Amino acid sequence: MSQPLFDNIIQIGVVVDNVDATVTKYRELLDLHDWHINYVDTESGKGSNFRKGKAPVPAKAKIAWINIGNVELEIIEPQDEDSVYSQFLRDKGPGVHHVMFATPNYDQCAERMAGNSIAVLGSGELQHTRFQMFDTQECLGLICEIAEGDPLVPDESL
Repeated sequence: MSQPLFDNIIQIGVVVDNVDATVTKYRELLDLHDWHINYVDTESGKGSNFRKGKAPVPAKAKIAWINIGNVELEIIEPQDEDSVYSQFLRDKGPGVHHVMFATPNYDQCAERMAGNSIAVLGSGELQHTRFQMFDTQECLGLICEIAEGDPLVPDESL
């Protein structure tokens, strides 16, 4: 047997209209309080090399995240018109956008996805981390994301 491409789930990403309102609901309903905030704004240097498919795209978003056990819950409010997040929100409304998996070999995983004709929906870099999202919606029922690099340092905490 070969080694699996993914060996852990590390993040669930949810796209919403309003991060602040959503975090408030998570606090009220689930008593989750230790939230962190990061901002993406490729035009002002917070993030780079964002792509939608293969095309460069400016991206702007407010992201709240919290660790629940070994999994990070990421709440994304797109603040642009063209990113994969804003397109998802327009097409499907708020909801689960992606599951990020840990992979023992980022490049090998990306090559295997490409070799199986799995399109890259989006990619980019934030702080010292690079990521790719694969369009596995038809074959797996979800968007798979992988990342490699250092953990994000919050821009602020709530």
